[in-house]
Amino acid sequence: MKRTEKAELVTAMSEVFSSAQVGLLVDYRGLNVGDITDLRRRLHDSNARMKVLKNRIAKIAVKDTPFAELEREFTEPRALIYGEDPVSSAKVVSDYLKDNDKLKYISGMLVTGAEGSALDANRLKALGNLPSREELLVKLLFLMNAVPTSFVRTLNEVPAKFVRLLAQVAEKKQAQG
Repeated sequence: MKRTEKAELVTAMSEVFSSAQVGLLVDYRGLNVGDITDLRRRLHDSNARMKVLKNRIAKIAVKDTPFAELEREFTEPRALIYGEDPVSSAKVVSDYLKDNDKLKYISGMLVTGAEGSALDANRLKALGNLPSREELLVKLLFLMNAVPTSFVRTLNEVPAKFVRLLAQVAEKKQAQG
């Protein structure tokens, strides 16, 4: 590979490391081309990407980025799964692991602001088990809707109770007279 090609790869990888909000480092050994294609398709559907890393280039590109702590992990064949939404990326990998146990979590980074916080394999699994953003929004809307609904039912019960009382009094008077 020529020096200019290497420089272009370093620049491209540096942009990935600088802009991604989450990065999951995985060991992909044992996966065939069909498996990797399937994983990439699933990741693409959730706005995430997978990049097989060249360790030397990744070590150079990761410097001065929030992912700098991952440099020590660039020793064996690795792939970086990155994206904007941490939960959806981890959820796709978690779902994929149910079907194919050859893929393994190594470590990861979660970026907030300009700071990155390291995630070990257990934390990555926990991140993958979190509900998605859409599920959380539905739960929030349900909870927000529950309070006014309950309040309206309570307010409605007072006149309804009064109407039932009047109906009972009317029935009683008709029965007497």
